[in-house]
Amino acid sequence: MTVPSPIVRFRAVVKRYGSKTVLPGLDLEVGEGEFLTLLGPSGCGKTTVLRLLAGFEAPDAGEILLDGRPVNTVPPEFRNVHTVFQSYALFPHMTVFDNVAFGLRMRRLRADEIRRRVEEALALVHLADFGSRRPQQLSGGQQQRVALARALVNRPRVLLLDECLSALDYKLRRAMQIELKAVQRQTGIAFVFVTHDQEEALSMSDRVVVMREGRVEQVGSPRDIYENPANLFVATFVGESNVLDAVITARTDTNTYQARVEGVSLTIRSDRAFAVGAAVKLVLRPEDLHVQETPTAAAALTGTVVERTYKGVTLDTLIALDSGHVIKASEFFSEEAPSLDHPIGRRVTLSWIPGWEIVLPARADREEEIA
Repeated sequence: MTVPSPIVRFRAVVKRYGSKTVLPGLDLEVGEGEFLTLLGPSGCGKTTVLRLLAGFEAPDAGEILLDGRPVNTVPPEFRNVHTVFQSYALFPHMTVFDNVAFGLRMRRLRADEIRRRVEEALALVHLADFGSRRPQQLSGGQQQRVALARALVNRPRVLLLDECLSALDYKLRRAMQIELKAVQRQTGIAFVFVTHDQEEALSMSDRVVVMREGRVEQVGSPRDIYENPANLFVATFVGESNVLDAVITARTDTNTYQARVEGVSLTIRSDRAFAVGAAVKLVLRPEDLHVQETPTAAAALTGTVVERTYKGVTLDTLIALDSGHVIKASEFFSEEAPSLDHPIGRRVTLSWIPGWEIVLPARADREEEIA
């Protein structure tokens, strides 16, 4: 995916801690003014990328460029890159105003300039009337905003956010996701955000970088990542998925195949090219499945309801297919479908819109895929 006007470039960056290689050779670009999220399981190297970019760590090999200039040996204070940490790290003995002004005072700016910039930063994060308070008088969300204002007041070229919403409760976290994105749009600063929360990554980002064991598995828009995963790891890590084993039995058109899926012959579609006889994985998102008690021509698989979970807007149903494989369907309540609650033990059929299935090579090395 081409990045317009890259502000940051990682070129074959390697980072080791003792005998462990955390980043085996990272290539990555951050675009001017974009919200880029690093997403992956714990230990995949996300925070290491931030620490390298901030200057808290030095790469063992490769090159990091900021605005086209190598910064491998440039100290953190000269990079114009600022970080908002998970802990916020506010000074408890200082007021909100003084916390935000701290960095500017270290740079010996004039008092009137400091006041103007601090007031602008506090207004940006909706804390204009909180300047005289101390951190212990603020809620967790307000403290997070102070930490954000303290970073923004320095007008960084890149702002790094390391799991900075993880300590907040669910509702506050959702509200802060919206506010963070709004602040990023207003300022035009490039944000690099680290999270292991897939919903957070999809809802906030211009682009998402999915990482595993120090390597980039896929880079793309949230929609690309979710709807067109590059491999099985991305498909199962980002969002919920049902994964079924299948074998290609015939190719009937450019993008259409016959396949044996859980003992049933089905027509499936894919933009990828597969050889007849190839073992593949059929990925079905729970929200794409429709559960019916009356068989229809469109029904693809049959099974028995084994569990139901009411979630207010949706009803999750677990179905044991005739093959024994258990899959999940999530359906939304609506006036068009008033009765979605199928009793445990009821025989049902599953269908989905043709083409909504994701077909991926069964092997990680993609030996089953042909050009």
